[in-house]
Amino acid sequence: MKTRTAACAALLALTATLTACSDGDDAKADPAACKTAMRKQLQNAIDAGASATPGTHPSQCYGIATKTLEKYAGELMADQVSDAVNSALPTATTGVTPECRTWIEDELLSTGGGIDATEGYKVCGNMPEDELNQAIEDVTNSLLTATPTP
Repeated sequence: MKTRTAACAALLALTATLTACSDGDDAKADPAACKTAMRKQLQNAIDAGASATPGTHPSQCYGIATKTLEKYAGELMADQVSDAVNSALPTATTGVTPECRTWIEDELLSTGGGIDATEGYKVCGNMPEDELNQAIEDVTNSLLTATPTP
């Protein structure tokens, strides 16, 4: 819900930027400064949420063609949507935690006859399957090459 509100506010802010411009000559303006100003205006709108007001045409964007401003707006919105989606996804853990290693060892040494990967995802975090398989292989090799204690 917050992503949807932020996206609407952001579109409102960027719409004002696009509607206030004229077809200009990109060579006379500073495109990087314009895009930076648009990014700042977009972030302010996102931070304001539902109470965001329409943005104004940044002075850094005067002289930049409408098509170019539309391109910038699309790129900035795509970045924001991508960031929102990525922040909503669970993050994968990297490396094998001591708890994960202990679970793998227990699974390998138990007489149950196999490893329950579903339980492994719970214990080892949201580790990608190939990393979990590599961790199982590493722990297996470590157990096979361990020197028995007398």
